[in-house]
Amino acid sequence: MQIALHPMLVHFPIALLFASVLFDVASKALTRDSLREAALWLLGLGLLGGIVAAIAGGQAEDAAEKAGVAEALIETHETLAYITLGITAILFLSRLLLRNRFSTRALAAYLVMATVGLVAVSATGHTGGNLVYEHGAGINAAQHMSVKG
Repeated sequence: MQIALHPMLVHFPIALLFASVLFDVASKALTRDSLREAALWLLGLGLLGGIVAAIAGGQAEDAAEKAGVAEALIETHETLAYITLGITAILFLSRLLLRNRFSTRALAAYLVMATVGLVAVSATGHTGGNLVYEHGAGINAAQHMSVKG
């Protein structure tokens, strides 16, 4: 029996990316530098977690296709994941280049891009959930039979 790592790992980057944005908003509202620093760390850990989850997803792809899940659905999920990773990487690198210091205008632009990133991670999670709950990705044939029967 192979352990399904992808579904165990995906929750970390999702939570970390959302928390990063919340910490940024709280940092601005409360004028606390420590919250801005925490947001940077959460973003970096979210990016790292996303990379690990993407690698595990790539390994799970063959099993999902063998289970009869349409390749186009898997590719949509994978594309959204790469878009999310790209946005997250841009956000992280911009923070490093700005030394994690933002003017009011730069922070507004950053938060707009971060919101786009949250929409992307939500869409990625939604398509992943559909792969499992509507199309049975990651569920073996014996489990399918007991659910349907």
